Amino acid sequence: MNQDDRGLATRLLHGRGANPLGAVAAPIFDTASFAMADMAAHKRTVEDPSVHDYYSRVRNPTVAALESTLASIESAPRALAFASGMAAITTALLALGRRGGHFIASDQLFVNSREWLAHDLPDFGCEVTFVDLTDPTALEAAFRPTTRAVFFEEFTNPLLDVLDIEAIVAITHDHDALAVVDNTFATPVLIRPLELGADIVIHSATKYLAGHGRVLAGALAGSGPAMDAIAVMRRRLGTIITPHNAAAVMEGMSTLELRVDRASATALRLAELAAAHNATSTVNYPGLPSAPAHELARRLTGGHRFGGMLSFALLRPERKAAVYDAFTRFIRATSLGDVVSLVDSVDDPDVLRLSVGIESADDLLVDLEKALDAAL
Repeated sequence: MNQDDRGLATRLLHGRGANPLGAVAAPIFDTASFAMADMAAHKRTVEDPSVHDYYSRVRNPTVAALESTLASIESAPRALAFASGMAAITTALLALGRRGGHFIASDQLFVNSREWLAHDLPDFGCEVTFVDLTDPTALEAAFRPTTRAVFFEEFTNPLLDVLDIEAIVAITHDHDALAVVDNTFATPVLIRPLELGADIVIHSATKYLAGHGRVLAGALAGSGPAMDAIAVMRRRLGTIITPHNAAAVMEGMSTLELRVDRASATALRLAELAAAHNATSTVNYPGLPSAPAHELARRLTGGHRFGGMLSFALLRPERKAAVYDAFTRFIRATSLGDVVSLVDSVDDPDVLRLSVGIESADDLLVDLEKALDAAL
């Protein structure tokens, strides 16, 4: 594990290390390939292509700077950046599941992750069992001799359940499998899964890490042979991030802690408003004392911030469209983790999901109350 004892905000800004020519911002190396000094240099790239700049599908200095920052903030010896969050997930699980591997996956996952695991990964010779990971007995029963990994989201999408990562990791390691955690919602600001024993942490860096809605990106961090296998798979599939997008993610990450802090404070106020409104049946936000996993969330996050994501169910599902259409300050859009606030109509028939940005909290409160009033 990385022993960097600097504060998170410092690592976000300085984790990329020294830059050529003393550049303060990471330079963008906008090139496909790099000249070889001689035959010996060519031979070194064949022996270990991951540590030499010779072709940007394998390694690029701008991408390497992003990966250095990611490794620093995740307390990991190594990180890898990808073209999207799904590129990170698919590349990692294909690398880990080769030759007939079995995966255990949470029964609460982002719909695209679940569909890929359920419908596409089996075409590559892997098997997947979906399990309620809040039930340790069910998790224990799902393991097979071929189980390679348990894959789950720490804060689930879209219902904001909080999973006991330390308990899941302990059971997983008892069966000699890897714990792979999608930490997109919580971000390293709230929870750092590798510090809690997980083996690999994954992010859709499109969301909070980049934070400005401009790029698609993915990331993962970890250690050991699994990371080597994922790096080889990324090289062969070509799922690496572009240098321009890597630079944009680094720029966004410089304000990650500030954005998450502000969004967390506003999200709690919005959740309290929604919970008190007559239009809602359930409000899903781990910062509410009434949330089923509130105490677990307090322990995992340190207890003073719970992120910028919340969702709620309506008492009258038939009014969902009216509520959705009534938002004017929340932008009706699919993504999350942006500096602007977004509302998404998720697959659940009565649920709407909010991604809280950094606007004035009072403006967002007015907008939410107006939208909820449309359900009455």
